[in-house]
Amino acid sequence: MIGAAAADVGYKEGPNNATKHGAWYGMNYNPWCDMAVSYWAHKSGNAAVVGRFAYCPSHVNWFRARGQWVSKNAPARRGDIVFYSWDGGPVADHVGIVTEDCPAGATLHTIEGNTSAGNAGSQGNGDGCYRRTRSRASVLGFGRPAYSGSSSGGSSSPSRARVTIGGLSYGYGAKGAHVARVGQALVKRGFGKHYAEGPGPLWTDADTLNYRDFQRSLGYRGADADGVPGPDSLTRLLGSTGEPAPFPGAAWFKKHPRSPLVTAMGRRLVAEGCSAYSDGPGPQWTESDRKSYAKWQRKQGFRGTDADGWPGAKTWAALKVPVV
Repeated sequence: MIGAAAADVGYKEGPNNATKHGAWYGMNYNPWCDMAVSYWAHKSGNAAVVGRFAYCPSHVNWFRARGQWVSKNAPARRGDIVFYSWDGGPVADHVGIVTEDCPAGATLHTIEGNTSAGNAGSQGNGDGCYRRTRSRASVLGFGRPAYSGSSSGGSSSPSRARVTIGGLSYGYGAKGAHVARVGQALVKRGFGKHYAEGPGPLWTDADTLNYRDFQRSLGYRGADADGVPGPDSLTRLLGSTGEPAPFPGAAWFKKHPRSPLVTAMGRRLVAEGCSAYSDGPGPQWTESDRKSYAKWQRKQGFRGTDADGWPGAKTWAALKVPVV
């Protein structure tokens, strides 16, 4: 279910709320947050336990009737369907899915359709599908589907799910320097027994099994210990969720800075196949960084002086360099 939702992160609606979710449901050009949840349930084989709805209040009543409604003040579980009421009233206005266990009172990590990327836009009728971090203030409550045993934790087989956090892919088949970094951190913390070799830049079943052991050490159980990272567990492993770092400004790079942010940028460039490094990347801005960034600019369609290797706000946003 979460893998199906994660696959839509970054999806943007067309004019007048035109979406694949609405077209699938048969109610295109309408607010689509609950149609997105229904679509993810359908795509992941969970329609029977999540339901098929376009209207949030009806979906809430469905969970209540099944005895699967959970108070807004209760701990939230990975896979819970979270409903919001923006005015604090009894009627649900918006819905999403919880991606990480969240203790009572803690903020929620979610994926939501028909919302905005940040707090500036409409929260319940935005332009796309995004990962969000929400306070409890507007939560109405949670629907808790009776998920059956699956690769998300009910089976002994390693999960083959993949998620995107901060613009970086994690889970089976993901590839890049950030994957190796997770493996190295797991080994350092004593969770490397499933590696026959490595860790390396390709996420394998061994990475999943080691990450599952790490999740269990944090107290996760069942489907919450599936070996696939979530924002909270990744933060506890690495000290950062990989959320995109803000653009530091073009002038900052021309001062030839020495910073962990330069290393993080270089790793993202390598992951995107835009390396001009003979060694590194490292924390010191060098000509190799500039040449690598120029490759990234050309990959984004820029030419001439617009692809000179000095970062700009647009290409930086597209690169999604994680906070360090």
